[in-house]
Amino acid sequence: MTIKQTVLAALEPVLPNSWAVELPPRPTWPAIVFDVDTEEEKGWVQGGGYDQHVVNVVALARDIDELDALRPQIIVAMEAIPGYMGMEGEGDGEYEEDPGVFGYFLNFRIRARRA
Repeated sequence: MTIKQTVLAALEPVLPNSWAVELPPRPTWPAIVFDVDTEEEKGWVQGGGYDQHVVNVVALARDIDELDALRPQIIVAMEAIPGYMGMEGEGDGEYEEDPGVFGYFLNFRIRARRA
């Protein structure tokens, strides 16, 4: 599985309306969207072959209480991914396409063997 497939498989049980990279046209709420930044590990692992992925997860909803309920579920789902290293940041976000939608981002680091 790719890292995107792995993350999507972890998040869909939290909220089936979860998407990699971008939301579909005319999205429904609440929704989760995520993207992945990958950097190859170099130099310190004999034989190499590992990547570190920073996964940026954004939860979007029309109600702040929905975001508050999703946050701990997202954290538990991400912690269960093999190679989970930690959460690196979180905070309020914006969804510019609809001012009535609230956003909350969470950044996670995951280490995985390169496929």
